[in-house]
Amino acid sequence: MKLAYTICTPDTKGKYLAYRGELKEMFASLKGIGYQGVEAFVRDPREMDQDEFCRMLMSYDLELAAVGTGPIVAEDKIFFTSSDEGVRNEAVERTKAAVDFAARLGAQVNIGKLRGNVKQGDQIQAEEWRDQAFKIVCQYAALKNVTITLEPQCRFAIDNLNSTQEALVWVKQQQLSNLFIMMDVFHMNIEDKSQAASFIEAKDYNFHMHFADNNRGVPGTSKIDFVDAVRVLKALGYNRYISMEIDQLPDCYSAAKASFDYVNWLIKEG
Repeated sequence: MKLAYTICTPDTKGKYLAYRGELKEMFASLKGIGYQGVEAFVRDPREMDQDEFCRMLMSYDLELAAVGTGPIVAEDKIFFTSSDEGVRNEAVERTKAAVDFAARLGAQVNIGKLRGNVKQGDQIQAEEWRDQAFKIVCQYAALKNVTITLEPQCRFAIDNLNSTQEALVWVKQQQLSNLFIMMDVFHMNIEDKSQAASFIEAKDYNFHMHFADNNRGVPGTSKIDFVDAVRVLKALGYNRYISMEIDQLPDCYSAAKASFDYVNWLIKEG
């Protein structure tokens, strides 16, 4: 298992569960702590200096573990199930831009809130829009050798595909070879009956992980059983990235270091 930390890219302006600062400062700090990669939260990669991002990332010998798309929704209110066709089309184009960015550095693209809600109007129509968008995006990503992951998120974040089990059924139904899931223990703690059972059920589809305690704090500071999580993931042979997606308290560096120290200890010694 490898450890990554979420970061805000220069095209974003909002406050997220991610490190914010100058790229050089963030990369230097995270590399110094011991992280092997970063997960980039993007709003519109077309507005970034991607060449500079790539050069700087490689200069610090870090990998791009994943591209997160949350800011697309949070800042510009763009999502797959919008009743506005123009917004739906732009959601797909933004996701394609994220795919292009991810392809440059061998990363995957995660879709959480970007899929949109489906129960606020014509549910059948909204589900069709959601599924069609995923099909278009996955087909485009396949040409770039990029994996797309669906993040099951709890009912307080979105109204569909909340649990690991619901996500697995849906992903299998889509029959898209580059569509997998990204498991977040914060959401699993709310929606899934058993953390360990979900890991086992999803072992062939789990492409990426988010760690945060149930209070969105540093792992190991509240109630989620990370000892068991790491133990089960080890037993299943999970060898991909775990990204920390947490409140940046008391500050970004302190949160990043405390998270790394605990989770890395679990991986090495737990």
